[in-house]
Amino acid sequence: MTAPSQVSYRDVLRVWREADTIPQIEHAWLFDHLMPIFGDPDGPTFEGWTLLSALAAQTERLRLGLLVTSNRFRPPAMLAKIAATVDVVSGGRLEFGIGGNTRHTACPSTTPLTRSGASPKRARSSGGCGRQASRSISTAAISA
Repeated sequence: MTAPSQVSYRDVLRVWREADTIPQIEHAWLFDHLMPIFGDPDGPTFEGWTLLSALAAQTERLRLGLLVTSNRFRPPAMLAKIAATVDVVSGGRLEFGIGGNTRHTACPSTTPLTRSGASPKRARSSGGCGRQASRSISTAAISA
């Protein structure tokens, strides 16, 4: 995983281009934090999907993705379109994962879930947000 924080774009690009030439490295990842989670709190942090698209255009072989993209930062239809665009730019190399990535204090005690053809259900949290059931989106919704 390459932390897109406290680093320049040139440095991240250099690392990913080099990794793309090493057969033993099969995939590369960024994270989806909008603010620094380490180092200088006022330091640079790149938005994950934008940077991922730029890196996808500059590499040829690596599978790539975000660990784990938050379903609370972007509306679902927008996130689906962003992911579909990155997948096209990368030539089909995107690995997509989604979660409720948020602070524990902001988590509700239940998360509404819907399934295709089913009535809405509620899943009880087993602790923090990281343990709540995540919503899923249809892969048909992200086709370009």
